[in-house]
Amino acid sequence: MEAASILLLSGGVESATLLAQLAVAGEPVQALFIDYGQRGASEERRAAETHCERLGVELVPLDLGRVGATFRRGQDRKAHVPLPHRNLVALSLGLSYAANLGAKRLYLAANREDTTEYPSSSHAFLAQFRLICGLLGDVELRTPYLDFSKADVIRRGIELGVDYDTTYSCLLGYPVHCGRCPQCLKRRDAFRAAGLEEPAGFYRA
Repeated sequence: MEAASILLLSGGVESATLLAQLAVAGEPVQALFIDYGQRGASEERRAAETHCERLGVELVPLDLGRVGATFRRGQDRKAHVPLPHRNLVALSLGLSYAANLGAKRLYLAANREDTTEYPSSSHAFLAQFRLICGLLGDVELRTPYLDFSKADVIRRGIELGVDYDTTYSCLLGYPVHCGRCPQCLKRRDAFRAAGLEEPAGFYRA
């Protein structure tokens, strides 16, 4: 399928919401899932596949698992992603894939909190990456949720009919969310702020 746009899809709250938004708008899109050796890679991919199948969007997986495993060597006790500045890697791969496919737009579903917590999601970094996109061709980087809190994204997703029970956020990679890692805590807080309850048993603790 030809696609005008590429979406970096992790299977989490923000990217699943943006996938639904693009699909509802009728924008031809392919979803790019990157396995970079993160503990939750298999669960994230399962979530990404579920949402793509539901919306009739093609999912393209890229396997960087060995790269992530090398970066994580000796750090098994750390509850974090194994690839520092992962958006630098993900966006570069996304840009290259978009250029290869002839797609004109590359989407990243970063939210407002991300811009202050992660250097590779900051406004300054994204502005520089937009310049790189222009220097290398005519792919446009779009980040429509930069002014949205995570709770705002969830409210938007509810309007779009997103099934958040089948998204995945846990850094530790358990089939059932741990409920205690930084990503699980952010997710819980965001659902509370949005006035929504997640199903009983969604978290281990």
